[in-house]
Amino acid sequence: MELIRPSSILRDYNKVVDEVQDGEPIILTKNGVGKAVMVNFEEWQRKQAEVWLLTELNRAEQDFGAGGDIDEFAKNYQLGDFSD
Repeated sequence: MELIRPSSILRDYNKVVDEVQDGEPIILTKNGVGKAVMVNFEEWQRKQAEVWLLTELNRAEQDFGAGGDIDEFAKNYQLGDFSD
């Protein structure tokens, strides 16, 4: 569950950092409108890895869906040899 805090909380940086927990982002608001989100570093790394993986899977799916040869596809993605 995310926490919603005014951006003025950043005046006490240590308090904000202590509040950021895994899986619980802090939404910072300005004049009652969401402006930024803080997450802990591990969460950020996980999300970046997920985005990278999904991007690569999408690219691979598009390449394979273009009617390419399975061996060429495997070579491009370093999957090994699929020939009989």
